[in-house]
Amino acid sequence: MKKKILSVIFSFALMASLLTGCGSSDMATTAEGGSSYVSSEKSASADNKGIAYDIEYEESANEDYAEMDMEAAADAEYKDASDNGSNDAKETKNLKEINLLEEKLVYRCNLDIETLDYQSTMSALKDAIKKYNGIIQCENESDDVTNWYYKDYEKTRGTLHNYLEVRVPSANYYDFISELDGTGKIISKSSSIDNISQKYYDTTTQIEALKVQEKNLLEMMEKCETIEDMITVESRLSEIQYKISSLTTDRVYMDMDVAYSYVNIDIREVMEYNYTQKPVKKNTFMDRLKNVINNTYTGFLKFLEVVLFIIIELIPYIIIVLIICFIFRKKIKNFKEVKRAEKELKRAQREMRKQQLMQQAELIKQQRASNQSNIVQNESQNK
Repeated sequence: MKKKILSVIFSFALMASLLTGCGSSDMATTAEGGSSYVSSEKSASADNKGIAYDIEYEESANEDYAEMDMEAAADAEYKDASDNGSNDAKETKNLKEINLLEEKLVYRCNLDIETLDYQSTMSALKDAIKKYNGIIQCENESDDVTNWYYKDYEKTRGTLHNYLEVRVPSANYYDFISELDGTGKIISKSSSIDNISQKYYDTTTQIEALKVQEKNLLEMMEKCETIEDMITVESRLSEIQYKISSLTTDRVYMDMDVAYSYVNIDIREVMEYNYTQKPVKKNTFMDRLKNVINNTYTGFLKFLEVVLFIIIELIPYIIIVLIICFIFRKKIKNFKEVKRAEKELKRAQREMRKQQLMQQAELIKQQRASNQSNIVQNESQNK
């Protein structure tokens, strides 16, 4: 905006200088005509003073004319410089806009590699990662062998496996993938390119719009006169700043994804099949039986050892309990006798209760029999 105002001012100054120059030239011309006319009259009268005056006037007019031309040339040069500066600024802005419109691409690649020499493959892979300034983001290495602890164990199959998540600078992405061709046998390869340009520039636009809102809210904050207005503006300002921070973080992660490509590598160890010699099976039935017997014997010994250690640890407590029992043996004996007497009394009470119940049952049975006989007699009398 300032550059436009300066350019307008310079254009007005140039027009004014040109108009002044034209007026001066007309005046110079008129002066020249008048001087010639005067000089002719002076020549006719042969007045030496008039001739000297005309020459002096012409020299001063020529000097004024030269100064005006120099000012006009300086103004023109200044205008050209300002126009060039504005053109350079426009070109710089256009270049920035072109750079902003560059596509944001995220490269991904998944590789499955089989190798006969696992250690050499891993060494070559690590060297390639270091060579192309890559980063191992995650690594999971495993060995699924189950009988390695046998003395006569012999490896008959590939057991090593490793999964790596690698981040490589996007500028070195294709070179790094080509470098992996010689590390082992690539049995599977899948690659993709995600274009996140729209999401990226939408996020950038949102950030710029939110920054404008933030600026306006800060200006409103300075003009607030009441606490309620300040609280309202500050609450909205906090929301805007949180959104700006969140979107900025998202854009940083997108920049990271664009700058560093994803390469996931799955490496498995394999063994070359030998046609002339079959693998010798070491884990036979007798081997398994021996292992079970040995494990049982070892486990039983460990159990006895644990029991012995427990008894040794409990000996002090057992001695203390025996001493207490010896001191209070009479009380314990009386207590046992009381308990025994109580049990006998309860048993006798149960027996007496049982006999009483039997007697009551016998009486009830006799009453029922007598009632039955009375009923029979009454029926016979009625007949």
